This record gives sequence, C-alpha cells and structure tokens, in this order.
Amino acid sequence: MSRIESSSKTKMERAPIFIVAGEASGDLNGSALALSLKKFAPGLRIMGIGGRKMEESGVEILFDISELAVVGFTEVLKNVRSLKAIFHDFCRKMDEEKPDVLILIDYPGFNMRLAEKAKKSGVTTVYYISPQVWAWGKNRVKKLAKTVDKMLVIFPFEKDFYQGSGLDVEFVGHPMLERIKLQMSREELAGKFSLSVSATTVAFLPGSRKQEVERHLPVMLKAGVIMNRQRPDLQFILPCASTIDAGEIKEIVDKHPLEVTVIENQAYEAINFADVVIACSGTATLESACLGKPLVVIYKVSCVTWLIAKFLIKLRSIAMVNVIAGRKIVPEFLQFSARPSAIAGEAMRIIEDVAYRAGMIEEVEKVRSSLGSSGASDRAAEAVLRTIGYDSG
Repeated sequence: MSRIESSSKTKMERAPIFIVAGEASGDLNGSALALSLKKFAPGLRIMGIGGRKMEESGVEILFDISELAVVGFTEVLKNVRSLKAIFHDFCRKMDEEKPDVLILIDYPGFNMRLAEKAKKSGVTTVYYISPQVWAWGKNRVKKLAKTVDKMLVIFPFEKDFYQGSGLDVEFVGHPMLERIKLQMSREELAGKFSLSVSATTVAFLPGSRKQEVERHLPVMLKAGVIMNRQRPDLQFILPCASTIDAGEIKEIVDKHPLEVTVIENQAYEAINFADVVIACSGTATLESACLGKPLVVIYKVSCVTWLIAKFLIKLRSIAMVNVIAGRKIVPEFLQFSARPSAIAGEAMRIIEDVAYRAGMIEEVEKVRSSLGSSGASDRAAEAVLRTIGYDSG
C-alpha cells in the first residue's frame, strides 16, 4: 500500500475536496472514495452532494441526493426548478471554498454542467465513474475533453472508447468488487428471515429510487404470481435498498397475492441466497453477476422518456452485463416488452433448464472477471491526490 504525502502545502493549508454524487450507487462509491482519500491524506476536508453513506464517511453534505434522484426526461422537467436552484447554490459554494478538486461521480445531466462551471472557475475536475457517453454516441466526448482534467473509468472497454479524445483516462477497476462481502451464511440468513434453505428462491430487485420501485415492483410481483401458480414451492425474497422505505415496499407487496419476504440491510446475502434474480437494469445487474447469479433484466420509464431514449441511445442492450459482454448473455425486457408473462416465462426457463442456467452462470462469471481486482477506491483516491499535487511515496 503506497503512502501519500503533500508535495507542496501542508494538509491543513489545503482547500477542501468537493464530491458530487446524484443517486444511491454514487453515494456508495463516493463514500468508499472519501474513506480512501482520508486514509491516504488524513485531515482532508471533503464536502459535497451525497447521501447517508457519504455523510457516514466524513463528508460534509451540502445537499442531500434525495433532492436529485429523479429518473427520465419528463421526470427531470418536472423537477427542473429545484435542480437549477441546487446547481446554482452549489456553484456559489464552490466559488466561496475554491476546492482543490471537484470529483464528479456519474450523474451526467447535472455533473457535466458542473464540469463546465468548474472549468470556467479554474477548479480542477476529476470524473470518477464515467457518464455512459458510449451509449449516447461520441458528441459528448468532445465536451468532456474540454472540461475534465482526469477521467477515472471502471469498465475496461471505456479506456478504449476514449482513445484519441484527448482525455487523460485511467482504468481503476470496479468499486463494487471491494464492497461485495457476505456477512452471513445462507443458513444464517434463512434463520434470521424464516426462509427455507432448500426451496428454489427468486429475488426481486426493483431499483434504488422510488420511481423505479413504483414502475418495476408491480410487474415483478405479477410475474411472481404466474411463476407461483406453476411452482407453488417457489420462495420469493426482496432485498430493500437503503434509499427506499421498507414500509412503502411492503404496501406494494401487500396488494398482490404473493408471499414475499422483504429483507433489509442484507442485500448481497439475499442475492447470494437466490437461485434466479429478476432485476431492474442498473447496479443490481452487476451485483448479481458478481455473485454468479443468472438473471432477467427489466426496465420501464415514462412513455415520453422511452421515445426520446430510443432516438438518442445507440446501444443494442442496456443491461451492463450485456454491454460488458458485447452481446446479450442475459434476457432484457424493456418498456412495453416488460410483461409479467414474458418475464415469468424466462425466469422459469432459468430455473428448469439446467443447461441454459449453467451457460448463463458461466457467462456472468466472465463479466465478473473482466472488472479487474478489488481496490478501485484506493486506486481512484491515489489518482485524485496525484492530480492535485500529492505524490505517492
């Protein structure tokens, strides 16, 4: 482990570091990055936009991510006034504090504008976890090259994508690998939540935002009802994201004739317990892949958002496991094709077709292997500190 020391100013003389995360996964990654920064450079002041995880890691939260976590074009339009207010207030704070560096975590609609502002203000900008510009075509790459000083990417193909753009790009690996740690055995989880260890188990992962849960969970539950009619012995579980009120989840579940065990604070253990996962496209698909689970991916947004996305997005697949693999290795049911009967049929095929299941597990494990080794947060922190004048000793 390398030691980081200040090469020019003492720790107490340095301006703060600003971190901006706009959603739950960004809060997790920002939290891990903050801990690594403080490990290498004790005494650093870190401020920004984030959530509970970042706050627990010692970040002074200026605005909570709950005010930013909206999904889709029409949803952003409905919240544009509050988003603008947060943007301008944050920019004023940045002008006051004159941070050593602004670290942006994904969340492109907001953060790419912040990068432009930082550039005009002379603030060094590091983008950690690249916005998915490879899904939108290369037009945004030019803008990033003009405003971002360092790009830290977490997928190996992203470094190749940015080749020739003029961006200083470094692959640090995926931070998910360092946080997927199982705290209890299957037997312990079963005992805690009154589950059967021997029953075939289906896990629902509807998303980490309220809008995602409201759109995806009813569809998943209806699929579960169909599956349960075919196989009454199936067991259903639902790991509740830390950003979602478990009471709201249970209200939706109670409206459907399906017994579902809602699991709080043990998301990875719950995914690991499952035999098949039905997941909202996003971080959950990679978490499932990293735990070697076969899965079915779904995603729904408003009709207007879907039509705009169809016009703008250049990818054949949206599930990250498929994007990384370069082909469709897990089934996707998007928007109008996200029908309970279709989802149930594919999940049942995974359960009952042994060869199909084994092939999918083999493919998702290849995706896991491509993500690099654990320690992404430390590597990202070292890159940030080098960028602002700390040297590895």
